[in-house]
Amino acid sequence: MLDFTDTPIETPVTNWDWSPIREVPIRENNEPLISLSYLPEKMVVSPQYFIQNLPGSYPELYTRLEVQNKLINAARKLPYGYKFVIFDTWRSIPTQQALFDQMKHFVQRDHPSYSDEQVQQAALRIVALPSTDPTKPSPHNTGGSIDLSIIDEDGRLLEMGSPFDDISMRAKTTYYETEETSEKYDVARRNRRLLYHIMTQAGFTNYSEEWWHFDYGNQNWASLTNNGYAIYGATKPVFPWVEAY
Repeated sequence: MLDFTDTPIETPVTNWDWSPIREVPIRENNEPLISLSYLPEKMVVSPQYFIQNLPGSYPELYTRLEVQNKLINAARKLPYGYKFVIFDTWRSIPTQQALFDQMKHFVQRDHPSYSDEQVQQAALRIVALPSTDPTKPSPHNTGGSIDLSIIDEDGRLLEMGSPFDDISMRAKTTYYETEETSEKYDVARRNRRLLYHIMTQAGFTNYSEEWWHFDYGNQNWASLTNNGYAIYGATKPVFPWVEAY
């Protein structure tokens, strides 16, 4: 296995700007959404927003077909006995709206002096704007975004220095590269490097504000790779008897 943990993380974006990303054109390739629950030897599915009873959430997690393929290739590079744990993938618009509204509530609670615009911008650091515009979908609504971490051979989450969905500055992917760099945080730093380098070598890009968030095929990915266009737009699971959000 390649040693990913000694290589520092250098994300290509330090100050994320959604505006130019949302202008990236989309050439939809119509790949289907694929369930991630059928490969338990490589990944564990833990649908956090269904567990937390958010509107529009599902007990299953879905990604586009090529995202699943790349995730499988990435899992093969994990240490023996380790697996990915998947927290969130495709996300419905009602779930996206619920997350954004809750994040604005958190910001207002912690910063009562903020203006409406400051609240909006602070919320956008963690949660993308809900969108029904087919040219500007939220990343998770495309099936091209994935939130994940790693568990060891005993089924325990690796120490990443902050939990999934942390809203503090410790959520930034490079936080332990540039801020707290003492031996106390060495384990978290090395574990973040493991996740980051395995995922990026598999073809994913990382959202620099969240160590757990990776993209392929959507506007985030197209912008960071200079691909010129995204291949995934808004989508939804197809069920014979139920209309998805």
